[in-house]
Amino acid sequence: MIKMMIKLIPVSDSHDLSEDLKAIYVGSFPSDERRDWQEIKELLQHSNFILNEVLDNQELVGLITVWNLPDFVFIEHFAIRESKRGKGIGTLVLNQVIAENPTTLIVEVEEPNTGEARQRVAFYEKAGFSVCEEIYYQPPYSPDKNKVKMLLMSFPERISPVEFDEIKMHIYREVYRQDDQAIF
Repeated sequence: MIKMMIKLIPVSDSHDLSEDLKAIYVGSFPSDERRDWQEIKELLQHSNFILNEVLDNQELVGLITVWNLPDFVFIEHFAIRESKRGKGIGTLVLNQVIAENPTTLIVEVEEPNTGEARQRVAFYEKAGFSVCEEIYYQPPYSPDKNKVKMLLMSFPERISPVEFDEIKMHIYREVYRQDDQAIF
């Protein structure tokens, strides 16, 4: 049995973004739930944004993007190459992110309306995340994209309604560069 050697490698230069990484990103998220690739390249210059390549034994198998915000870390995109899913890589990556960030972690997930979405929610719950019951919409990434009704999940504790409002406001302003009133 081959032992997994998972590493998260931060990408700081847009020249280091491979077509393979782009293919994983584009193939893992519907259009309304992802940024244009050019915007990803530009975000690499933002001090609070980190795009990590996920390597398993030096092979590119996924990506995880995080925002280091004042009171929490927001996981914006997390994807494992489709052929590598279900092998424990995602759990190892998430455990590493948890270990490296001793603060509240927040992630957006689709509402559990499909089998895949239910599996995703269960994946995060197994890792200790809790679903926030408040209504949340992911803002549109650009004028030609739609807002998406999502759930926020938090780790290690379930966030209160007051915390939810503050967290949502920070996500909208810092990550999406939008006023929360413009979403509804």
